[in-house]
Amino acid sequence: MIPSAVILLEPILPSWLVTGCGIVFAWLAWRTYSACALKPRERLLLWSLRMAAFLLIAWIMTLAASRTVRTETEPAVVAVLTDLSASMEDNPLEARQTRAQRALDFIGSPAFRQATKDCRVLYFGMGADLEENANPENMAFTAPKSLLTPALMTTASRLRAENLAAVIVLSDGLDQSGQSLDSLAMPAPALIPELEDPGAPDRQAAQDFAVADLAYPKRVIVGWKTTIAASIQRRSGSAAQTFPVQLRQGGKVISTESAAFAEGESFQKISFSLEPVDIGSQLYEILISPELDSDNTNNRRELIIEVTDAKQRVLYLEGAPRWEFKFLKRSLLAEKNLQLNAFVRAGDGAFINFDEQAGSGLGGGALPTLNAETLRQFKAIILGELPGSAFSQEDATAIRQFVEKGGGLLFLGAKIAYGAEGLASNEPLRQLFPVQSEPGATMREGRFSVDFTPAGRSLPVFTALAEEIRLPPLLSIWGPVKTGDFATTYLSATDGSPILVGRRYGQGRVAIILSESLWRWQMGSSADETGKGFYGRFITQLLHWLSPSQEEDDSEELLHVLLAAAEVDLREQVAIGAIGGKAAAGSGLTCRLQAPSGKNYTLPMVPARLEADVGLNRPQDGFRCDFIPDETGPYQVEVITPDGTQHATTVLLVRFPEHERTGQTINRPFLRQLAEVTGGQYASWRERDDLLKALQPEPRKLETVSEKPLWNHWLGLAVLMTLFCLEWWLRRRWDLV
Repeated sequence: MIPSAVILLEPILPSWLVTGCGIVFAWLAWRTYSACALKPRERLLLWSLRMAAFLLIAWIMTLAASRTVRTETEPAVVAVLTDLSASMEDNPLEARQTRAQRALDFIGSPAFRQATKDCRVLYFGMGADLEENANPENMAFTAPKSLLTPALMTTASRLRAENLAAVIVLSDGLDQSGQSLDSLAMPAPALIPELEDPGAPDRQAAQDFAVADLAYPKRVIVGWKTTIAASIQRRSGSAAQTFPVQLRQGGKVISTESAAFAEGESFQKISFSLEPVDIGSQLYEILISPELDSDNTNNRRELIIEVTDAKQRVLYLEGAPRWEFKFLKRSLLAEKNLQLNAFVRAGDGAFINFDEQAGSGLGGGALPTLNAETLRQFKAIILGELPGSAFSQEDATAIRQFVEKGGGLLFLGAKIAYGAEGLASNEPLRQLFPVQSEPGATMREGRFSVDFTPAGRSLPVFTALAEEIRLPPLLSIWGPVKTGDFATTYLSATDGSPILVGRRYGQGRVAIILSESLWRWQMGSSADETGKGFYGRFITQLLHWLSPSQEEDDSEELLHVLLAAAEVDLREQVAIGAIGGKAAAGSGLTCRLQAPSGKNYTLPMVPARLEADVGLNRPQDGFRCDFIPDETGPYQVEVITPDGTQHATTVLLVRFPEHERTGQTINRPFLRQLAEVTGGQYASWRERDDLLKALQPEPRKLETVSEKPLWNHWLGLAVLMTLFCLEWWLRRRWDLV
């Protein structure tokens, strides 16, 4: 449309005042020039030049502007949301077309093209995420999940400013998000064609419920309350059903909860509270008992929780007797809360038992069997000056699994343990090492001053020790070494060489001391009020840190990693959040990930508003980064503060996606509710053309207003200067100046 323009005046002075000033100025100018010895024509010319300059100045003082109004017509928008989950390829009623084929036929039908010919059509794909600009010709129905409600909410938010006429939803309604449609605020009605004809009752998919997943701690302390969470999944069928879920042990029911599945609901999460009373490996069972269930082989899951007592037992395995063993054993035997079981390797290869409790059942003469049954008696293990060949692959694997389940491990070796044939040469133990020896690493001798790093000073267990004015020096350091990506240095020499390095591994902790002269701290150090020297306090505090109580562990981990789910599908975008910690607001955090293949990733975390995408029920300020895994298996995730004083870890399990084909018919209640909430319509497949008749797109007129100032144009200023110059020149020519 041709734009219309108007002239706007915003004078600085009132028009009557300008007019009055103009009359007075004209009279004074004419009187001035009439008294001059000039010809009438010359007087009139000078007076005209002066009045023209006045009029031009008056025009500039009006601040004139040109306003142009342009009217444009914007076509209506029709959004097409297509469910790309694998269940769209299901055909439980053996119809001629699958749901996916009907969806594509609907988009390509002449009736659809005719109804949307005057509209701008936007295509979206719904699955595990919302896909914008989806091409109907290249749609692949392979998404592993159907998170329909979050996709609808995201679409409503993004299209709120559009001239939206309708939202066409092509889906089977098998939503797995568990979110309610009540809070959905769609700016336009949803038009939903039924992609599957109703089948006879005997053709409907049979009900099948299963215990899909369990979440529980691998190790707990006797008498402490813990939680077991079970995820119950409906794999087929859609009818409402309520049935009991039992937690059993030894055939005895410990607790019973109820799982109430509404019609079309796919998941229920059931939690049990448990306080173990017996020590040892406790076998529990989750059992569901639905009345209508086509497959009862998936109705139970077993789990093992290792229950330990409150007293911390320490297993110490040492090579040939040395000074470190003497002073460490003396310090631990003096600690009432620690019980030491020590084995020293004699010259003939046999192990001598130095167990402080004769009736422990761990006799001398041979290394104890390192299996889950034996190691569950201990809270921490110390490995001294031993070669990697001292442990079989089975023994080393048992130690690694011990740490994964929450145990503590301290490497306290020297040249043999850290050398080429040392403990790191045993693959399961190498995975636990916080450091890696560089080529040419050796035990350097000298006099080395040491001090706690900022990370070490921030640990509550070392607070009192870090207040020492000066730590005793060391006479040897193993190096050079490379600190692992998930490791933190807590004690170092003045030249930066690490002395004490720790890391998380699974639910446990690992530390390594890179010196063979630490025992000299016992020599000459003053005792505190409890009678312990500096060496004894350091070792006992270190072991308490390696195997903390649950309360200590919770209070220390001020920084928390947040994931919406601990298990995700391959190539599914994962939001990693972090809250808490002592990091200054806005300073940012760093997220380190280690893939199953050993490949490392470092991602910056930025301040963000954390919500349900990281597992929070209520929004909270924190830090966030996004990651797309490209390997299956466990990813080690660690979040670190900029100063290195705090870190938090977790494990993300990436699995190969299993397409969520369940043989379930479409969820009609969900689709009908969606149409009702948005004020739209739900129609059968035969009525799909009538559904499109409800689409009444109305174009929207948009007016664009633009203003351009006229008073400050360069041409007006040029004319004004010309008038002044011309009058001055004529006055000079006629001898008036």
